[in-house]
Amino acid sequence: MTLETLTLISTTCIVLSGASLLLGWYFIRWRRDMIRHRNTMLTATTLAGLFLVAYVTRWSLYGSKAFPGTGGWRTLYFANLIPHIILAMAVGPLALRLIYLALWKRDFARHRRWGRVTVPIWLYVAASGWLVYYMLYRMAY
Repeated sequence: MTLETLTLISTTCIVLSGASLLLGWYFIRWRRDMIRHRNTMLTATTLAGLFLVAYVTRWSLYGSKAFPGTGGWRTLYFANLIPHIILAMAVGPLALRLIYLALWKRDFARHRRWGRVTVPIWLYVAASGWLVYYMLYRMAY
């Protein structure tokens, strides 16, 4: 696969993961539909996993891409990238914890408390990941 294909796959997966999170939140918060909530949240998790596979594959084959911008764009890029990386490392364990609490422990009170922390972090990671992609591959400097 080409660099462009893997990049597009990984970015699409993480953005769709964020959209699935929002849909899952809607199902539980406004509809009280636990089945659709569970299914969309597991879809979000699967898409995040596919993102990780595509990202690691791309990185293994092509390495990292240096940011081409300078000045204020460079500052903005790194101001977005650094918290993105740190929070992205936290999302996986947090998501697994949520799945464990809901599906295995059936401890929905703790699941809800952890979800209130995890979902905003995950959404930030999805949105900032899209911005990293846009700044690296789509902006003209």
